[in-house]
Amino acid sequence: MREPDEAAMTAEMIDILRRKMARDYDAGQTRRDAHPKATGLLRGRFEVAADLPKHLRVGLFAQAQTFDCWVRTSNASGKPQSDAIGDARGFAIKLMAPGGKRKDETPLGQDFVLLSTPVMPLGTIALFRDAVYYTIESSPLLFAAKCVLGGHTRALLGLVALRIRPASPLDIRYWSTTPYRFGKGRAVKYSLIPTSQHHGAMPKTPGASYLSEAMQRHLDKHEASFDFCVQLRQDGMPIEDAAPRWDETASPFVKVATLRIPKQKFRSAQRDALAESLAFSPGHALPAHAPMGGLNRARIKIYKALSKFRHTRDARAEIA
Repeated sequence: MREPDEAAMTAEMIDILRRKMARDYDAGQTRRDAHPKATGLLRGRFEVAADLPKHLRVGLFAQAQTFDCWVRTSNASGKPQSDAIGDARGFAIKLMAPGGKRKDETPLGQDFVLLSTPVMPLGTIALFRDAVYYTIESSPLLFAAKCVLGGHTRALLGLVALRIRPASPLDIRYWSTTPYRFGKGRAVKYSLIPTSQHHGAMPKTPGASYLSEAMQRHLDKHEASFDFCVQLRQDGMPIEDAAPRWDETASPFVKVATLRIPKQKFRSAQRDALAESLAFSPGHALPAHAPMGGLNRARIKIYKALSKFRHTRDARAEIA
């Protein structure tokens, strides 16, 4: 069931975040409102598995095929900060259409937006709206107090648990946190499980860009790989609240594709500029994999409005 005032809360968040972006950045240098710091933009290949069982041959996964893709790794904080500060880590994949003139010009219309946590602690639009309002317009302490008084202490603890310091973004698991359609009448969540033979080592004194440096060391000599998996929704698994974790015993994640990131040099001004032009969103989805749930409905509108604002303000072409 949709939350009352969903549209109004979403519009309010867009307004607050747009004003924040205008305050924080000069025109021509506007960054994303969330995940503004990219730790890398990587070329990859998304390989749909052959001989999937019939119930998994849906939409994008109906047949074995390989897509070129872009992968943006990022820090979640709304303020660009050192990689050494604990944070949630983002991993967004944009599939490119076969036969496009250039890999960065012809998106397929399918993104996968993932995070280094299995759930979204602020699982409803109302909680998400409160977090945006109090942390930007008022006081984070008031938000914490409202959560405690409102019985949402678990959400606060979940936000603290998001703050991790991995050896490398290529070494950790990611989840969609929110559900998506999987053909007619079904829903899934996504997860990306690392399978690379090479693993990074945590430096004794992590620097401000240690995650980018770790990925470059990895990709100088080795490819990186992940299993892309889906978890089919069973009865009782919530759609509208993204905070509860779907039980993996009742419905394990099943591999449907492989993501390969070949050896490459990615730390360049040209790649950084492309990372700023690319727009990733849960709303970039084929009909068979359309986003579901309140948070996704809000995110689609927020991402679209703020991406348009950012690219227009910076006179930069948007690649969606």
